[in-house]
Amino acid sequence: MSRSIFAIASVLLLSFPISTQEPPADRETRIKQLETQVQAILVELQKLKSESPAPTAAAVKPTETKPADTAETQPKLGVDIGKGIRLIPYGTLFFNAYGNSGGTNNADVPLFATLFGGGNVSASARQTRLGLRLEGARLGNARLGAVIEGDFFGGFPSVGIGENFGVVRLRLAYARLDWERTSVTVGQDWMVFAPTNPASIAAAGNPQMGAGGNLWARLPQVRVDRKLSSNLTVQAAALESQTGDFATNAAFVVQPTSGQASRVPFLQSRLAYSNANWLGTKKSGSIGVSGHFGRSRVFTGTTNISNDIESVGVAVDWNFSVAERVTVAGEAFAGRNLGGFQGGVFQSYNTEFAYSDGVRLTPGGVRSIGTRGGWIQIGYTPPVLNNQLGIYGSVGIDDPVNSDLVSLSSRDWRSRNFVIAANALYRFTPQFAVGAEFRSFRTDYFFSGPRYATHLNLGATYSF
Repeated sequence: MSRSIFAIASVLLLSFPISTQEPPADRETRIKQLETQVQAILVELQKLKSESPAPTAAAVKPTETKPADTAETQPKLGVDIGKGIRLIPYGTLFFNAYGNSGGTNNADVPLFATLFGGGNVSASARQTRLGLRLEGARLGNARLGAVIEGDFFGGFPSVGIGENFGVVRLRLAYARLDWERTSVTVGQDWMVFAPTNPASIAAAGNPQMGAGGNLWARLPQVRVDRKLSSNLTVQAAALESQTGDFATNAAFVVQPTSGQASRVPFLQSRLAYSNANWLGTKKSGSIGVSGHFGRSRVFTGTTNISNDIESVGVAVDWNFSVAERVTVAGEAFAGRNLGGFQGGVFQSYNTEFAYSDGVRLTPGGVRSIGTRGGWIQIGYTPPVLNNQLGIYGSVGIDDPVNSDLVSLSSRDWRSRNFVIAANALYRFTPQFAVGAEFRSFRTDYFFSGPRYATHLNLGATYSF
């Protein structure tokens, strides 16, 4: 209606050109005529409006309820693509300057100390991540959402300055249907088993404490989440079987690894208890118990003898406040053949396992490597700087079973990895933060003994 009035008024104005050269009396007469005609048009439009039938209930679009978990975190960026559907870009820009005192398996986000290599200093932005989120779609009675997210942690091109040309890596790519108590996720997402990660500004490409007590993976999967009550949730998933090995001829064309060759998907489940007012702190907290089952088919010898070994694990995870300013997060686990989750200090199975009686070695075929470990992180928000400073201390350990590492070829396995970390994070705004992190590694080798390295990282992030 208002647009129609504006259009008509514009036509009238254009049809009554007012010349600055005409006498003032004539100009005033024209203006009064214009005002009279506009008033008459308004009266007529009001009559038409009052005579129009009211819209029926079927013509009124129902109001869609926004999910409760997005009420406080709805991004301001986004594009409406129709029918209430919104496409939202998001991301976090990472800058990290770092130094290592000795050899590590990876310079910018190290997991363990290595037998060889020396100290180094450098900087990187390859942990930067970018994503798109789809919200507002419906499928029957369910809300339909989707996420695709990547970073630049996928390696480097083989050129002289390739260390600054990080290759894009897929992190997340899934669609999710949400009903009142049930959700179904299809695509690549964080696994159900041992899902908690430490807070860190230095370790985003690989979570902190990876291969040091923190099991993690983002895997293609079909997952069902079901709320049993306001506090209890059960999850079950069938996932791609990633067992940590990699076919050397699979640089581009996919070839099956031992997990895929078994033709058995990973199966995982988790039961979690959560509370929005944990221990009366007015902060949310949770504790969960999860399990994992899978299998590897390993081929050995010149005749490719097939050996089936299982991948199994159990874990407990927690993340809650114990006081107004103190949080505790962590995991504890035990299992076998968990290299696909960086367990066993990134070692899955021993293809030359041997039984030892102290003098002789007897061939034992292929054996999965058992391991146990975990990590814990304590966070503290001091009552200074407007509560924008977070201080964290972490410790983690991954301790493979030494008897599973005995092999005919006297391989120098990683037999234990112990990690200590301390980091501080200050948020100038909810989007911009700076921080520092120190990590110390002691990695024991089966024959060479312990190796040590420290990692210092200064970082800054900006999220949108």
